[in-house]
Amino acid sequence: MKVLHVITGLATGGAETFLFRLLDSFRGLEFEHHVVVLGKESTLSARVRAAAASLVHLGLSPSRPNPMGLWRLRRLLKSTDPEVVQGWMYHANLAALLASPAVHWPLVWSIRQTAYDLRTEKALTRAVIEWGARLSGRPGAIVYNSTTSARQHAVLGFSTRKSCVIPNGFDTVEFRPDASRRARILSELEVPGGAVVIGIMARLHPMKDHDGFLLAAARFRQEWPNAVFVLAGEGVVRENARIAERVRNLGLEEHVRLCGRREDVAALDAALDIGTLSSAWGEAFPNSIGEAMACGVPCVATDVGDTREIIGDTGEVVAPGDPEALCAAWLRLARLADGDRRALGERARRRIVERYGLPAVTARYAELYRELGGKRSCAA
Repeated sequence: MKVLHVITGLATGGAETFLFRLLDSFRGLEFEHHVVVLGKESTLSARVRAAAASLVHLGLSPSRPNPMGLWRLRRLLKSTDPEVVQGWMYHANLAALLASPAVHWPLVWSIRQTAYDLRTEKALTRAVIEWGARLSGRPGAIVYNSTTSARQHAVLGFSTRKSCVIPNGFDTVEFRPDASRRARILSELEVPGGAVVIGIMARLHPMKDHDGFLLAAARFRQEWPNAVFVLAGEGVVRENARIAERVRNLGLEEHVRLCGRREDVAALDAALDIGTLSSAWGEAFPNSIGEAMACGVPCVATDVGDTREIIGDTGEVVAPGDPEALCAAWLRLARLADGDRRALGERARRRIVERYGLPAVTARYAELYRELGGKRSCAA
């Protein structure tokens, strides 16, 4: 069965990373996956190319709608002739709909973002979301990766008739506790013996609230001087003058490690004592928390998207935008005896394996594709 995916871009982000993992997890099944990217070559392009039957970049700018791009997408759809088309994220969902009549290619929309306040979105994105709501009855299915996102989009007017929630799946073989990885990272980052290591894996973006994380770190250091804070993600580097100045002004230069974008996130996670999500808004089903938990790391996260459901009773959930609450939660976990904190991490991993393992999530997508592909065959 041919499935053609249309996605806005392939920079390192939650939706893009999950698409790659989903494609990779389909190896050996009866599916042939093709990917069309509205934008240019980017961080994950090489990995997606290796996992898909074909990959095409249209080189379009999301800020400049281009009718010629829709025409090129339409031609690609015709030449590939898939049984199912799946859009990923708002712009690509709309592009896939406009380029592929649902009567011929059954269409899936994938919405992986929450909608707490549309005023935080750019004007064009707001318009795309509004048009998406008006046209949302036309796809054969709308897949959300969180119950929070599904509920919020229903309020915005998105059709609920064919919607479902399929959470993110995690590779619990790659993301696992690993003493050798932990030792390597602690040595590389020159972490002193006995330090509590607290980390956040997130690109530099206002929604991720790195400022709040650093304010909490400064407070935590006053109570726990032997602490190291690991920040990794696109843009989180010392060469970024703003974040470097923030670290310096808070007196954290000896305690913060700015790692930038890394390919070995699983190793970084395995080196942590406490994982963190400090986002202020926008999250639906954050990968970073599930990945850290799969590595046996208890987490503290802000109450955005489905983080409360992901963490359950294996960590702490605090209000967004509250550095004092974030610090207090870190302290509660740091003060646990080593064995108790380790047991909490083990429980976190079991929760991810049992509820969010990638094979089970892949099976749900396969079931959806087969169901829609069968409808296409009947209509042809």
